[in-house]
Amino acid sequence: MKISKILASVSACALAASAMAISAFAEVTNGNTIGDDGKKFYSVDVMADYDVTAIYGVTFDLTWTDGGKGCGGGVGFNSESTGWKSIEYGNEGSDKALILDANGDFTYTSENPIFAASDTYAQIWVQNWWGAEVTFENITVLGKDGKPLAKKGADDSKGDDTKKDDTKKDDTKKDDTKKDDTKKDDTKKDDTKKDAAKTGDAGVGLALAGLTIAGAAAFVTKKRK
Repeated sequence: MKISKILASVSACALAASAMAISAFAEVTNGNTIGDDGKKFYSVDVMADYDVTAIYGVTFDLTWTDGGKGCGGGVGFNSESTGWKSIEYGNEGSDKALILDANGDFTYTSENPIFAASDTYAQIWVQNWWGAEVTFENITVLGKDGKPLAKKGADDSKGDDTKKDDTKKDDTKKDDTKKDDTKKDDTKKDDTKKDAAKTGDAGVGLALAGLTIAGAAAFVTKKRK
């Protein structure tokens, strides 16, 4: 066998081994769904937690074993209105629609709502096709203004605050009761004054009676003399 053919065979084997190694890592390590290719990817059902007609984007929080220096994959949406919509991502320098930032994360935004009001299911997913291992951490669903979208029922806490204000009003009523008690105390003070006045009148009466008796005694004494 010629040396050129041997080198070609070795090169082909090396490429095959490299492809197998890349393929082995090309999945989301903690994926919760198995794709048609048998590889794991991560899918999030947003129908239950969000008003899907208000979803305009999503930020993917991912952790890479190499920091996302060499990778490629896709993210997308799955519903009646979107079908299986896929957007490719890649590392810095690639020609993909989505480029990983310095933290290995990326954000997708749309000018229009991603899902339709008629959708009965709505999923957001992420796949890794080649490169280092990646772990799905979290997604942040974004509204029209690009800010995190609140989940359904997130404003219910305001109702609880209103109830707390009502309790404060009840406390005010308790204070009014205290004011009434004060008035009652004032009444008792007035009664005490009246009692004091009666005692004073009695004292004056006794004093006059004493003077009358003393005068009568003096008159009798003079008469005896």
